[in-house]
Amino acid sequence: MKLDKFKPCKSFEQIKKQFPIFKTKVNGKNLVYLDSAASAQKPDVVIESMKQVYENKYANVHRGIYYLSQVATDAYESSREKVKSFLNANYTEEIIFTRGATEGINLVANCLMKKFISEEDEVIISTLEHHSNIIPWQIVCEQKNANLLEIKPNANGDITLEDVKKLITKNTKVIALPHITNSLGSLLPIKEICAEANKHNIITVIDGCQAAPHIPVDVQDLGCDFYVFSGHKLYGPSGIGVLFGKRSILEDLDPYQTGGEMIDFVSIQKSTFAPIPHKFEAGTPNIVGAISLGYAIDFVQKIGMSKIKNHSIMITNYLLEKLKNDGDIQLIGDPKERISIVSFLYKGAHPHDLALLLDKRGIALRAGHHCAQPAMRYFKVDTTLRASVGIYNDFDDVNYFLENLNDIKKYF
Repeated sequence: MKLDKFKPCKSFEQIKKQFPIFKTKVNGKNLVYLDSAASAQKPDVVIESMKQVYENKYANVHRGIYYLSQVATDAYESSREKVKSFLNANYTEEIIFTRGATEGINLVANCLMKKFISEEDEVIISTLEHHSNIIPWQIVCEQKNANLLEIKPNANGDITLEDVKKLITKNTKVIALPHITNSLGSLLPIKEICAEANKHNIITVIDGCQAAPHIPVDVQDLGCDFYVFSGHKLYGPSGIGVLFGKRSILEDLDPYQTGGEMIDFVSIQKSTFAPIPHKFEAGTPNIVGAISLGYAIDFVQKIGMSKIKNHSIMITNYLLEKLKNDGDIQLIGDPKERISIVSFLYKGAHPHDLALLLDKRGIALRAGHHCAQPAMRYFKVDTTLRASVGIYNDFDDVNYFLENLNDIKKYF
């Protein structure tokens, strides 16, 4: 692909101005932020929404008959409606607010362990998982004496439907996979995998943390049973996440945590539980986080998720083509479909050293194993540099990053 084919999208030229952090100088330099896969920056509208909630309509939700509680509850539940629309879920009660995707996966794993997973059953995950989609299933399998099976990618970092089919047996109960991998940015054929799983009554759990900020997500079209994402990666606040679960399955599961909000009737000897989604939202929730996540969803939907996808692919491919032309760069993986993330090594230099030197020039880039140690070992590396883009990144960011990366060569 020739670089002269890359042309900026006019509608994205003003987006960075809506993120106040880019007025900040880092070591006297303009900030170039290339770590959105870890956490995205926040637009004015999200920051202002948090301030407005605390100043004008903060109270506990679902529990008060007074004005402020009703206003807060309405705003909280309005955000749930926005998430339902964002994911194209069938029912609002299929949307559960969590502290993040990690809690969402732990919730699903623990609840399924109680009702659906028995000795000698099988859970399938992949080499390319974030640790949050590995460790909960390890614990489930240890406690139930079940088997945890690993789908290994090909040398490029792709996982195919055929790879999944080879591992499915009559004992397979759960398949848990990322929509887009956080180590490589590879896009998995989730719709096809879920269709195959549905043929065998296998429950599917999809980690959508890297997908939700970059591509349209339609859980009905995907056919998945559960889907999770984190608010802070979708330009929203930290400490808030979303778990989508099919109503028919959620209604059959016992609560993950207990306490306030999730109850119906309580006596000293016995309690009954509230209907979904409240059955899975014990305690006072992250009220402001949930409401402000709604504003973040409004923000990206106003831009348009299809436009965001095209922008993310454009910037990713531009960066990728530039790096491919540098003989000192070793790219990690070469997936058939990649979006938002490029992992690489710079010959003769440790990633941490490079990240520190780039930081001196105002460039924020992640160096480490990216909470994906099995993936790192598969590609025979301990750590990589990872550049990940957001809607505020443009070709100037990429060019500035690469010019400085080339200039740093002299130190090595």
